[in-house]
Amino acid sequence: MITSPLKFGTKIGYGFAETGITAVQVFAQIYLLKYYIEVVNLNASLAGIALSISVIWDAVSDPLMGNISDRTKSKWGRRRPYILLGGILLSLSILVLFSPPNINSQLGKFLYLLISYLAVNTAMTIISVPHIALGGELTFERNERTSVFGWRLFFSNLGMLLGMIVPAVILQYLGDESAKENIISSRTSSSQIVSFVILISSLVTFFVTKENDKANSASKPSGLSFFRSLTTVLGNKVFLPLLIAFVIATIGRTFNSAIALYYYEYRLGLKESDVVINILFPFLMVLMLSIVFWVWVAKKVGKKIPAFFGIFLLGVLTVIAYPLFPYGEIRPPLIVAFLGGIFAGSILIMDSILTDVVDYDEWKTGEKREGLYFGFWKMGVKFSQAIGIAITGFLLDFIGFDANSQTQSQEMGWNLALIFGPGVGFFFILGSLIFLFFPLTDDKHLRVQKILRKREAKRSGF
Repeated sequence: MITSPLKFGTKIGYGFAETGITAVQVFAQIYLLKYYIEVVNLNASLAGIALSISVIWDAVSDPLMGNISDRTKSKWGRRRPYILLGGILLSLSILVLFSPPNINSQLGKFLYLLISYLAVNTAMTIISVPHIALGGELTFERNERTSVFGWRLFFSNLGMLLGMIVPAVILQYLGDESAKENIISSRTSSSQIVSFVILISSLVTFFVTKENDKANSASKPSGLSFFRSLTTVLGNKVFLPLLIAFVIATIGRTFNSAIALYYYEYRLGLKESDVVINILFPFLMVLMLSIVFWVWVAKKVGKKIPAFFGIFLLGVLTVIAYPLFPYGEIRPPLIVAFLGGIFAGSILIMDSILTDVVDYDEWKTGEKREGLYFGFWKMGVKFSQAIGIAITGFLLDFIGFDANSQTQSQEMGWNLALIFGPGVGFFFILGSLIFLFFPLTDDKHLRVQKILRKREAKRSGF
């Protein structure tokens, strides 16, 4: 196991792939549903179903991909071959997703969205699960791990900025933001930029981590069948509350992303470019800067309490603030975006805590199963995304949202505020409360690591 400090360049090179991965995720989460409903003219419920099916497939395939990478033996390592392959496939599939042909029938539009988004999510699984598992293997030291995942979140936020801001900036440059031809052009151009970034970032990570993709010599990959391995992971009483809490909180994040443009446009009367540049961009900048703060806090007081308070306060803020904003005002949501960016930075601690759970599992079983655990972790994210997207599509239909209308009633705006505020915040608060039941304390994990070090020394003959 790697115990020496990681090179600064290795941390950066590892995290860089997350730029492209997150750019694709955010680009699709924010713009895809609205694009297919308002431009392609696909029924909102059908669009929600297509996206949900694709994401559910992505979720189911994540643990399988983790298990495959755990068992892989190649001259390129266990994880790196999939980072390269997944990056290439993802760069191609995102181009197809945002370049739909002219299809007249609702069934044809539904099938095109379903198949192309299935391709995107399959490629996402191939790259993202081995990539996050590799992050847990780069170092054994607790604070170094927090730093590694801090850099991963940093580059994730860069990708978030790219996937969020580039489409809005291009649309603003083209002029009339309501013109369908301008929307189509902005989304097509944005998909080309995102495609290039995912290709380059995956290549950089592939080459920079060349010497770091090695299995732990003191442990062995799981000898259990895939389905028996799944059973033992789900039976891990330490992992389960962490997974459930994270899944519930991520439903809130997905719900937030999918409904955001609708809320700001039809509740507050703001243009897409104003929202993205003047509200969401500052939010992400604050989120990026807050990473240093959360890494420092985790080193000083441990991981559990900061993670709980960050997510809990984010939920409370969301519930209270968003229904109260006045129409046409940017300043109030900007202030809340500043506070929300600080609280949301605590999410990086959750990924770091998962590496502690992998250590606990190795102590209990003697097997190294990062890929399987991170596969389940990603599966939880995808299931929560599927649920969040499906809820969004059905709720838009339920409240009577008309995609062909340029204006919506005041009642519609209020309903969007309730969904975007208390509806989203509920999931953050519930997830944080469940996280309180996570039983692996910092002291217990330090004892586990001490045992693992002794076990390695004994096997190595020292």
